[in-house]
Amino acid sequence: MKSYSTVFFGVVFAFTGLGISNLQAQESVITPSVLHIHQSQTTAPPTTSVPTFLATYHVLDGAKSPANVLSLQGTLSLKNDSPNFSQVLWILVYWQGECPTHDIDLKKIAGFLWSDITKNPSHSDSSFPVNLVFPRSLPATGCIGLYYGGGTVFAGNATMTADLDITYQPANSVNPNKVVNVGGGEYCFGADWGCQNATVIDEEAFALPTTLPAGHLLQIYGNISDSSFDGTTNFGPIPTGASWGTVNDFYLLPGGCGIFAENLNSQGVSNPAPLSTLQSWLPKDALHLVSVPQVDRIPAGGSG
Repeated sequence: MKSYSTVFFGVVFAFTGLGISNLQAQESVITPSVLHIHQSQTTAPPTTSVPTFLATYHVLDGAKSPANVLSLQGTLSLKNDSPNFSQVLWILVYWQGECPTHDIDLKKIAGFLWSDITKNPSHSDSSFPVNLVFPRSLPATGCIGLYYGGGTVFAGNATMTADLDITYQPANSVNPNKVVNVGGGEYCFGADWGCQNATVIDEEAFALPTTLPAGHLLQIYGNISDSSFDGTTNFGPIPTGASWGTVNDFYLLPGGCGIFAENLNSQGVSNPAPLSTLQSWLPKDALHLVSVPQVDRIPAGGSG
C-alpha cells in the first residue's frame, strides 16, 4: 500500500526593505573568501541532557564587520557504532558587537543563518550533502558560530561530523536583508508518540504558521526531513517492500496567519487536522510559493 502524508508549513525566507540594487552593485566588486568549518564529536547516550557543542570563528574584524554570506556547501555525517537511532541538530549563527567567549545557549546571537537535523536509524556511517547557493546574500558579521548537539537515543556511540565551507565577502554597508527562520517542528505519521506532534491517521496533516514583518520576499531556503517509520520501538529503518511519500507546501497568507495561529499545541507546533480542513482554512488570496514532494527517498542530485 502506498501511504502519503502531507505537511503544510509556513515559510522560511529572507526579506528586505529598500536599497537592493545598490547592495548588489557593491557586492559585485568584492572578492569572496571562504571560511572552512570542520567539527567532529563522539557522544554516548545522555543521562540527564543532550550533549551540545559550540565552535566560534572570527574573520574580517570580528562581529564589528558586516559580511554577506553567498553560499554554504559541504557534508554532514553521522556514524552509529550500534544499530540504534541517532540524530543531530546543527545551527549556524552570528553575533554583533563583540564575539562572545561563551554563549552555548545562543542567548546573545544577532541572527540565524541555517539549521538542519540529520538522522541515522541504522548501524552505518551516513553522509548528507549541503549545497546552498544564495541568489540574494544573507546578512552576517565576521563572528560566526556552529552549534550542534545530539547522539544516539537509546544505546551505543554516535559520531557527528560537519565539514562545511562558507563563502562570504565583506560588505561596504550593512546588508538590509533579514532572515526569518520558521521553527518547523517535528511531526510523526503512523505513530502517536516520538515527535513534538504526531498522528496515526494518514489523511491528517499539519500546518505551522510564522508571523512575518512587512517586506519583500526574496528567497526560500532550508531543509526538510521526511521519513517513514515502521512502528518499531526504537525507530527502525525504513521498511522494505513498501512505498511512502510526503508533500510539503509553503504558502504566503497576506494579512496574517488567521485560524492557523489558533491550531497549536502547548509547544507551539501544529495540531493534526484532516488535510481537507487545512486546505479549507486557506484564504482566497493565499499565494502558493513552493511544493517539495518526497517519495521513497531523494534521488541522487535531487533536492532535500
